[in-house]
Amino acid sequence: MRLILIRHGDPDYVRDSLTKKGFREANLLAERTKRWKVDDVYTSPLGRAIETSKPSLANWGKSATVLEWARE
Repeated sequence: MRLILIRHGDPDYVRDSLTKKGFREANLLAERTKRWKVDDVYTSPLGRAIETSKPSLANWGKSATVLEWARE
């Protein structure tokens, strides 16, 4: 088993999302990982984490399980 932890892209804390740079980072992550064989994806409920995961999830055809306890 392999466990990979990925930190969210550059955050926009006021909007609970990502900055322009953060969205670019999320898209670059998705490009870099698109050929990975992923079984399960987990994310915190924070907007920055969810937004970071979206492009990769789309590439993998997956959805993420949101873990409430993973909130800061």
